[in-house]
Amino acid sequence: MADAKEGSRVQVSVRIRPLLKQGKQADKVATSELDDSTISVAEDKRSPKTYVFDNVFGSSTPQSDVYEKIGRPMLEEAYKGFNVCLFAYGQTGSGKTHSLIGDIYDEDKKGITPRFIQDLFDEAQRRVDEDPELTIKVSFTMIEVYMEKVHDLLAPRQKGVESESLEIHEDSNRRVYVKGASVHHVLGYERAMQLLKKGNASRQTAETKMNETSSRSHAIMQISMSQEFESIDKKDLECTISLVDLAGSERQSKTESSGQSFEEAKKINHSLLMLGRALNSFSDRKNQDAFISLRESKLTRLLSESFGGNSKTWMLATVSPTLYNITETISTLDYASNALAITNKVKVNSAYRSMELKELKILVGLLEKRLEAVGRARDKKSVELADLEEEYNVLKLAADSTESQEQTRLHLLDLCNRIKEENALLEKRVAAAEEGVLWSLDNEKCGGFFKGRHQLTLAAIMEQKDSVFSLPLITDTGLVTKTSLRLKLTIHDVRCENVSLFSLSFSLHIVGAANIPQQCSTRSFCSVTVVSDGEQRRFSSGTVEENQCPEYNLVREFQVDNADSKILSEPFLLCEVFAFSY
Repeated sequence: MADAKEGSRVQVSVRIRPLLKQGKQADKVATSELDDSTISVAEDKRSPKTYVFDNVFGSSTPQSDVYEKIGRPMLEEAYKGFNVCLFAYGQTGSGKTHSLIGDIYDEDKKGITPRFIQDLFDEAQRRVDEDPELTIKVSFTMIEVYMEKVHDLLAPRQKGVESESLEIHEDSNRRVYVKGASVHHVLGYERAMQLLKKGNASRQTAETKMNETSSRSHAIMQISMSQEFESIDKKDLECTISLVDLAGSERQSKTESSGQSFEEAKKINHSLLMLGRALNSFSDRKNQDAFISLRESKLTRLLSESFGGNSKTWMLATVSPTLYNITETISTLDYASNALAITNKVKVNSAYRSMELKELKILVGLLEKRLEAVGRARDKKSVELADLEEEYNVLKLAADSTESQEQTRLHLLDLCNRIKEENALLEKRVAAAEEGVLWSLDNEKCGGFFKGRHQLTLAAIMEQKDSVFSLPLITDTGLVTKTSLRLKLTIHDVRCENVSLFSLSFSLHIVGAANIPQQCSTRSFCSVTVVSDGEQRRFSSGTVEENQCPEYNLVREFQVDNADSKILSEPFLLCEVFAFSY
C-alpha cells in the first residue's frame, strides 16, 4: 500500500554575517542573536523587534555547526525515501554561497553542500557493507535560472557562445523537470566535487559595489538517489535532493548597477518577488484553497514541490548585522517568517514498479512448476485409462464366454462405473490445468491464479455519469466473470481547442474488487496500464492478503493535451486484477 501523506512544516534558520569594516555607519550593529532561536533587530528611535525561528546562527558560528543543524537532518530524511530541499535566501553579499558551498578545499570552511555529499557517500558505503543485497545509485544535475532562462551548468560550453535555453515540463504525475538537462551518474565524493566546481564556474557572476563576485543567477543542484533491494521483503526507495543557491536581492541605489547588471538585477528581484508572493499564499492558513500561480516565473515553477508539495524543505536566510542594511534585513526576516507557516504534504517515494516485477517473476516460476505437475498427472491418468480400457475389453470377452450371465453383468456394471469416475476426475484436472489450478489426488483444489481485465476508452470515461460504478472482468479465455472492479472517476477540465483537438484531465480511483474466487484469494493486487502515443505506462496498487473483496485504493491523475478526437474510441486504460494462492 502507498505511504500515507504526512504534514511537514518548512524548517527555517537564520545566519548573521560577520561584521565588515566599511566605515562608522556601516559598523553600527542593528541585528544580533539573542539565543539559538531568537534574533533582534533594533532601528533608530524604535523598540527592538524580535523574530523566532528554528535556528539562529551568530556571526561566529562555525560551518560544521550549521551543517549539523540543517544538512544532517536532511540526509537522514533522504535515506528514509523523502524528497528534501534546502534553499538559501538573502541580500546580495550576506553569505548565502559561503554557507551553502564555502571553500571546498578548506575542511573548516566547507559549506553545507560538500559536507552533505561526503556524508551521503559515507552512509551509502556503510549501508551496502551491512546489506550485500542493497544497491545505491546516485546521479547529479545542475542548472541555473538567468534572465528568466534555464541553462544546464554542466553542459559543454564554447567561449563567447550563449548556452542553449531549456524548457520546463511536467511528467504524467505532475512532477516538474527540465527537459534536456544532462544527468551525470556519480560513484563517489571526488567526482561529485568535480561536477560541483564545474557548475559553479559556469554560473553568471559580476562585481557590484555590494559584492565582488555577486551571483547573477539562481543555481539549483539536484541529486537523485535510489535504494534497490534484491529481496521483495524490503521496499525499494528513491528520492530527489535539491540544493538551491538563490541570487541575492538588490537595491540599485546601493549596488549602483547599470547596463547589463541593472537588467540582471531587475530579473532577479522579479523572480524573488514572485517567490515571496507564493510563500505568502502558502502560509495564509485562512485561505488554504486559494489558487496559487507558480508559473509567474521559472524559479517558482522549479521550486513548486518545495512549498506545499512532496518535499521536506529547509530554508537558510542570511542577513547583514549593520544598520546600513537594516531595510534588507527586515525584508529577509519577514520573508523567512512566512516560510515558517508553510506545511508540505510529503510521502515516502517507494519504487513499486520494481516490487511488482519481483513478485510477478516469483509467481511465474510457481505457476510453471504447477503446470508441469498437472501435465505429468494428466499423462499418468491417460496411461491408467488405457489400462482400464484394455481390462474392460478382456472382461467383456470373458463375459461373452462365461456360463453365469448375471455375475458377468454385475462385474461389467462395476467396471463401467469406475471408468466413468476416472473420466470425470480426468476432465476436472484438465479443466483446472487450463485455469492455472492444480488439483490434489483427493479431488480438492490446492492453489490457483486468476487474472481479469477491463479496457476503457476515453469516450467511455467521458460518457460515464456515475462516479462510482462496477465493471465486469474478462479472463484470458474471453469469459466474463462475476468479479467486478469498482472504479471511481472524476472528470474535469475538458477543453476543445478546435473542431478536432481537445484537452482532458481526470482522476481515476480504483476502489477495489469483489467476489475473488476463494481458491485464488491468498494475495491480490490491481494495475492500470495507460496506452498513449504508442507508449505504455503502468501503475500498480499494493498487495492485499486473504480477502475475496479486497480494497486497493489506487488513485492516479491523468492529463491528455491537444489530442486528436479520433483516439476517443481507441483503448486508453487497461485495468487488471491479479489474484493467486500458493
